[in-house]
Amino acid sequence: MNKFLISVLFAVASISLAYAKNVVPQFSDYPVKAVYTGKTAKLDLSDPSANMFRTRLRDALTQKPDFAGEYVTTMWGCGGGCRVYSFVNKRTGQLLADGFGGEERTEDVIATRPNSRLLVTQEEHMDQNYTVDKVTTRFYVLEKNRFKLLKTITQPASKTQ
Repeated sequence: MNKFLISVLFAVASISLAYAKNVVPQFSDYPVKAVYTGKTAKLDLSDPSANMFRTRLRDALTQKPDFAGEYVTTMWGCGGGCRVYSFVNKRTGQLLADGFGGEERTEDVIATRPNSRLLVTQEEHMDQNYTVDKVTTRFYVLEKNRFKLLKTITQPASKTQ
């Protein structure tokens, strides 16, 4: 009886552990209190990056928030196959110091929601023939104006014909 009980407990623990590794963060797990609908702030140019990309950021401020209740996600190219993602606040006009893309953080932003602080990125890894062989998906939450990494999943690239 004890061996059976231990076997059952071990099986349940194994299934629970396997399930926990496969659970991914959900947008509903990181809600915001409200999505900002007030007057759009003027772009804050005190940040050198905001000043450098002021035209693109001002254009972004004409859009509705698409992330964390009050941010607009914007993207621009930085060379062949290179993209930079930034977030500008509709309420304050400030550029979020944390972003993605470029040469340092080569992840593409693939999913945001206006009513959630969760952000999903994806990064492609290439082999010596420049064929995508792995894809890494990362889940971040916005906390205190910084992105906190919650989960990373790396999988082989899907083979399409």
